[in-house]
Amino acid sequence: MDEHVWELETERLEQMAQQIKREMEKLGKVVEHRQSEALEIRRNFWDEVTVNTSDYTEIAETAASIRQQQAILSEQERHYQQAEQGLKKLAKLEVAPYFARVDFAEEGMSKEEIYIGIGSFVDEDTHALLIYDWRAPISSLFYDFTPGPAQYQTPIGEIKGQLSLKRQFLIKQGKLENMFDTGIQIGDEMLQMMLAKNAHEKMSHIVTSIQQEQNQIIRDEEHDILIVQGAAGSGKTSVALQRVAYLLYRFRNSLRSDNMVLFSPNSIFNDYVSNVLPELGEANLLQTTFQEHIEQQFEKVVQVEDNYDQLEYLLGVKESDPNYKIRLKGIEWKTSLSFMKRVDDYAEQLTKEGMLFHPFVLRERVLISEEQMQTIFYEQLAQEAWLPTRVSRLQQWIVAELQKWERRIQKRFYRKLRENPRYMGTESEMKTQSEQRATRIFDPLRRQANQLDFLNVVGMYQRFFTAPHLPSDYAAVGLHTIDRLSAGQMFFEDATPYMYLKQRMIGMDTINQIRHVIIDEAQDYSPFQLEYIRKLFPRAKFTILGDLNQGIFYANRQSYEQIEGLFVDQQVGIRKMMKSYRSTAEIVNFTRSILNKPEPIEAIGRHGEQPRIQQVAAEELPRFVAECVLSLGAAGAESIAIVCKTMEEAKQAFIALEYQLEQPIHLITKDTLEFKTGVTVIPAYLAKGLEFDGVIIYNAGRAIYEHDEDRKLLYTACTRALHFLRVFHSGERSPLLPTTEG
Repeated sequence: MDEHVWELETERLEQMAQQIKREMEKLGKVVEHRQSEALEIRRNFWDEVTVNTSDYTEIAETAASIRQQQAILSEQERHYQQAEQGLKKLAKLEVAPYFARVDFAEEGMSKEEIYIGIGSFVDEDTHALLIYDWRAPISSLFYDFTPGPAQYQTPIGEIKGQLSLKRQFLIKQGKLENMFDTGIQIGDEMLQMMLAKNAHEKMSHIVTSIQQEQNQIIRDEEHDILIVQGAAGSGKTSVALQRVAYLLYRFRNSLRSDNMVLFSPNSIFNDYVSNVLPELGEANLLQTTFQEHIEQQFEKVVQVEDNYDQLEYLLGVKESDPNYKIRLKGIEWKTSLSFMKRVDDYAEQLTKEGMLFHPFVLRERVLISEEQMQTIFYEQLAQEAWLPTRVSRLQQWIVAELQKWERRIQKRFYRKLRENPRYMGTESEMKTQSEQRATRIFDPLRRQANQLDFLNVVGMYQRFFTAPHLPSDYAAVGLHTIDRLSAGQMFFEDATPYMYLKQRMIGMDTINQIRHVIIDEAQDYSPFQLEYIRKLFPRAKFTILGDLNQGIFYANRQSYEQIEGLFVDQQVGIRKMMKSYRSTAEIVNFTRSILNKPEPIEAIGRHGEQPRIQQVAAEELPRFVAECVLSLGAAGAESIAIVCKTMEEAKQAFIALEYQLEQPIHLITKDTLEFKTGVTVIPAYLAKGLEFDGVIIYNAGRAIYEHDEDRKLLYTACTRALHFLRVFHSGERSPLLPTTEG
């Protein structure tokens, strides 16, 4: 870079730092003032309220006075929070005010120097924009164009012109460390520097290195449903979170972070991505997993298997269990949309016959029997065609009947107190005590009625598999399911159909305040699950991201065209991200050769060591893996994952390696809530979305990874590596591995 240019940019950065510092000092005083004002209002809250409860008019005036004072306090606290947020944004800008510059001349106008950062900064005196937010329409010039003709889209139309300069900066702690004039090529210097770094404990934002294909996804406003197929390491999750930040900026008057929800693969992943939005000055959106949603929906009468236990079973037993093929057939059927149609048909049949109820029992006495409820449901309420309305009407009848019973019991208690010669209470006390005792006794029954626990949904779901309409070739699946339910347990593949059947009975419990849903690792969701989620959020737009190459859950093998078919009445866009930014070209080429028919994957130009495959005796595995950990650490790897196929293998490896290694080592399980760097032992299916400087496949022998259905799991495990990949195997190597290492 020309020395004069360097001096000009350095001088500009210093001036910007001074302006930001002055603004921080001014805003700091505002924050301090507004905080003290809010505290003062809190201290004197009741001094400003007129309290008079002598009559109803005075009570109303007192309530109005309290509401007025609360409004004043809320307004002051809101002003304080806004100022504090502004101060935090300036603190981020002080460290690195901007990361890019583009010089752009709109048609018929002079050139403008546009500096781009994670937030905007305005000169308070001239009101000129000194730094543009990376999400501003004009900032897309940096991500989408090389010097030459360029344009960007605004709410009022397209702006065309000439881009004469595109410059990237590396600024740390307010100091200019490096800068490049660059085009849009993936192999440019700044991107190479960023990709060569080690993995971090938390995912960071990527706004300084967003590529054109990523930017188009982030800024897509055209489609209600955006489906993204992204190769391993293409930045799917980063792009999804950057998209959230963009949408919050673009629609800031109508969209908040609590209007958005992210379905992520597991809890540890939620922790891993928790820093991205706060780094960009936005509050985190709601985060959950589909498993968490399931756990919130189920009664305690049945124990539901989770998706990881299902996968452990499928990975572990294979043909050793005589029910394996039956289970596999059942999974394929129960996760399909055709099975959802059968549940719909069954729910329709229940309007005519077949509803099962739990009786209301008080101290072994049946107050409301199942037969009574069936009579009301199918005779007195038969005119109600919609199942949820009929259930609601039945609930109202039950509540009324319970009230009658409660009054009877209350009167009985009252008579006993009156007839007790030793009781010395007054008439009023006897009535109060009788009411309290009756209320206490009937509280559980009221909960049963209010929570609709009188519906025997488990029984009805079980009966579904004995119904005549069950296809004959699924008879064995039906018996297997019934046996499981009779034991008080439920397969994971039954959880979503069960929830859906219950919702068909009581009405879909839709979540209307959610306006945007992001589903990450969408290839691990079945068609039934995706359709259920679509119905759950009827007012939401969707961003659905996945990688068909990493579809490790056996029943969820589908195409994105099938997913598109779920949203027939909405604008659907399908985009692909085929460039892998995570791993070196050598690792990308190695992992790509594991797959039979891979989605296209393009390795970027970063190079490193060839992956290595080594055979060792089974009893020597812990020692060799431990030595490999030390050698990778010496080579600069700060985070190392020892990836096992199953949780059982991971536990055994962890115990063995704890003995071999003197440094701390972490075991990741499905219950782990916090992601830590260092040395980690992890089953392959929990490593999704995570990345490590070095990855060691603990044992890729034929006995571990033999079957074709293990192929994508092995691929997923290997693609976690940024810089180093080592594969050990005892006995014969897996036939799924490449025949050569290079």
